[in-house]
Amino acid sequence: MDALLLKRHVDARARHADTRRLEALLDRIIPRPDLHARFVNTLARLEYVGVRKMVKSRRAERLDLDGLQHLLDEAVHALRLKKAASALAASGGAAVTTFADADTLAGEAGEAYFQALDRRAELALAGESNGAVTDSARAEANYLLTSAAIEVRAQAFYPVYEHRLRAHGAPFSVSAITKDEDRHLQEMSERLQALLGPAPRDLDGVLAEEELLYGRFLAALEAAIDVAERFARGGAPAARVA
Repeated sequence: MDALLLKRHVDARARHADTRRLEALLDRIIPRPDLHARFVNTLARLEYVGVRKMVKSRRAERLDLDGLQHLLDEAVHALRLKKAASALAASGGAAVTTFADADTLAGEAGEAYFQALDRRAELALAGESNGAVTDSARAEANYLLTSAAIEVRAQAFYPVYEHRLRAHGAPFSVSAITKDEDRHLQEMSERLQALLGPAPRDLDGVLAEEELLYGRFLAALEAAIDVAERFARGGAPAARVA
């Protein structure tokens, strides 16, 4: 599969209305260290969930040097984001000790996005009409389909986030993560082609589902910000929105 195919999906997401929606949400989050700390902790949680899924799904006979490097990269991303969240929390009075719901901003919704996407890939591969994937390769194919969709989203998300960080004079950068994700996107393209052929028929459906799930995550994030802002204006305390 040509890597340009996945790049086209990245470009389409960059032009999608959800990108403007994300920018508006970031402009509400970044100026408030307490909200920003919890948001960055949510990103760290998602990177951690990715690492956990890789460890569970990738079998020893299919794990090579590039695979180990990918796993390490995602773990480093989680660590860097967690450290950034902790630094923001120190100045904003937020608690980001763990990845619990109270320490994140729409963290439960973020993980639900990831889990639902993984299930969508699993269902696509479980279809009776799909004869291209043997049982021994199914876990690897599931990992590749989910990861390809996640890497496409990451390549659309992190440049927008970096731009808004710079606009607000934030004290950290995610540009290094963007560079890693670009390499991961290329890797997913090559591995998908090797396992499922040059035009994986399940990929479009997984990517379409990812777009829907991401929109739901943004809605949950918006609701969580609304709750926090009402409380900051002196409203009655409200339960955290996942």
